[in-house]
Amino acid sequence: MLVVACIATLALPAAASAKSTLAVGFLDNAYVGSDPGAFWNDAVTLHVGFMRWDMQWSEIAPKKPKNPRDPEDPAYNFGPTDQFMRDARAHGLQDRVMFTLWKTPNWASSTKSHQARATQMPNVTMWRAFVFACAKRYSGTYIPPGQTTPLPRARAWETWTEPNAYFAFRPQYSNGVAVSPRNYVKLLTALRSEVKKAVHFKPTFVAGAMYKQGSSNGLTPVAFMRGMKAAGATFDVLSMHPYNRNPSAGIRDGANESTTNPSFIGVGNFQTFITLSNEIFHHKYPIWITEFGIPTAAPGVSKNVATLKQQSTFVSQAFQKLKALPQVERAAWFLVQDEAPRNGAWYTTGLRKETGAKKPSFNAWASAAKKLHKSPIH
Repeated sequence: MLVVACIATLALPAAASAKSTLAVGFLDNAYVGSDPGAFWNDAVTLHVGFMRWDMQWSEIAPKKPKNPRDPEDPAYNFGPTDQFMRDARAHGLQDRVMFTLWKTPNWASSTKSHQARATQMPNVTMWRAFVFACAKRYSGTYIPPGQTTPLPRARAWETWTEPNAYFAFRPQYSNGVAVSPRNYVKLLTALRSEVKKAVHFKPTFVAGAMYKQGSSNGLTPVAFMRGMKAAGATFDVLSMHPYNRNPSAGIRDGANESTTNPSFIGVGNFQTFITLSNEIFHHKYPIWITEFGIPTAAPGVSKNVATLKQQSTFVSQAFQKLKALPQVERAAWFLVQDEAPRNGAWYTTGLRKETGAKKPSFNAWASAAKKLHKSPIH
């Protein structure tokens, strides 16, 4: 069986681009918003090579725009994104920001359930308009009113986040049939079409952003990829979120999973994910990890966490492992600084505590990242 799998892998087409280094970065909209100066100082210290930025539709357009394809419509709140993009350019990260567009606003949702509106499959026509407005604004040629220079462009565009999970994208099933891959591909196809209309360069389209595991009401990453393939997904880069199931297991988590039909994908069995994705799509796509991390304990957070030392060790070992996997080009960690509790959730995957104190993982990251690549950040 292993021999057959190896032969099949060798026969696949070459990757769309060859990796020379592993670029690492962060997703942390909250820290950027609360203290941008501290965030960018940390980004320089941590040798960041790229950034992910969440474009949450429900926050950018909480009220329905009158002219949704117009990036100047007053219903849109692009201010935080404008500033982030200017700061990224000023720090040497021009063309090194990936946008993730997701989260349905109430007015574009097809359900009346308050809890499910933000995760519901949106009206595709409204989605198209939002995507076009975003792409036009960050096309590299758009000059906002009152300004004299264009906003920086966004080169990489990711569709939704964790669309194989019920808590992030609904519906997953209809009458017992998995529909989330097909719906996701509709959003992906629409995004590709609208971005291409708005820009005058070749964008990079990132697809997948899959949650680590399946459940009774969601799909495993492998099942979701098969559904994407069947629905005719077209993209440039495949993305994944390989969080641990057991944070204290570190780099070992996932090592005992099936190599043909795993229910869970973590950094520990990421080679299995790569092998199966190559087989499913019949192509060796570049792979970006667009979100991962290891939570640590905090007041009120004591279950399913790692110790500070375990988190630090995981950072170093994960970088080494991912750098050794040729198709993996980028890896984005979730949070530089722990978020304060909100809406019943407290995210503690940061390299700093919520108080701002550094965890051991902060220095471990800086040391490991410096060895990975020559960062353009300054």
